[in-house]
Amino acid sequence: MEKRPLLLISAFVVLIAITVLSLLPPKSGMELPTNDKVGHFLAYGTFSMNVCLLFNRWKKELLFSLIGIVLYGVLIEFLQGFVRRETSFYDFLANTAGVAIGVTFITLFRRPITTFLAKINVISLNEK
Repeated sequence: MEKRPLLLISAFVVLIAITVLSLLPPKSGMELPTNDKVGHFLAYGTFSMNVCLLFNRWKKELLFSLIGIVLYGVLIEFLQGFVRRETSFYDFLANTAGVAIGVTFITLFRRPITTFLAKINVISLNEK
């Protein structure tokens, strides 16, 4: 599977959104009216699915990337203490659960997802 710029851009946009929404000070006008843990779960799940799709198979690079996403969640939780936001172990758990479910989802449904992405011209299924 050839990497396509749209897939890379998508992963980057999710990363930026996680960073901005996680580090905005409280009462910044960008509060999301939803359960905080569900938001963490969905954001990190989406990010991990994007990263999984960037790799053709399970490789060391994918494993390191997924560990990096979990560690990024730890870093964000730590940095939240500096912008007057609450640092929460439960946020970390929601982040990690999102990564685990995102990886599981892509692992189980990789073929139909990649077929669909190829049809809409996001990726190419040409093996190199």
